[in-house]
Amino acid sequence: MKKYRLTAFFAVFLTACQTHPAIHQAQKAQFDQAVSLYQAKNYAQAKPLFEQSTHIKAKRYLGLMYLNGEGMAKDKKQAFAYFKQASEQGDISSQYWLGFCYENGIGTAQNLTQAVGWYKKSAARGDHISQPAMDALTRLKVSP
Repeated sequence: MKKYRLTAFFAVFLTACQTHPAIHQAQKAQFDQAVSLYQAKNYAQAKPLFEQSTHIKAKRYLGLMYLNGEGMAKDKKQAFAYFKQASEQGDISSQYWLGFCYENGIGTAQNLTQAVGWYKKSAARGDHISQPAMDALTRLKVSP
């Protein structure tokens, strides 16, 4: 009897955890709107949408906004924190930016070992998205 209750619990739990397609579409639409606002340099309206977004790239955009002072005061530590969060979630471009921060001591202590490690993670994809990381490794005379 316990076995069946446990199985039923997990079935309900897994069903509840699945993202409903309409919710996923709404989240994607919100992220796309934030990107459009960012590209139009409307940072004040883009920022809260990125903050609410669960999209993997949202934290990268927040990192860039803090790094460059787009719509807010520059905050290198905040930029570093956002790049780190997005990098750990697997965002290739954020991994490059995190490496850049480590290489140049932006928002953190300079650490070339960490920089190379994050550049390598980003470069592993081997396409145009990871090209900046491949270029950084070449510049640092490190093979990807």
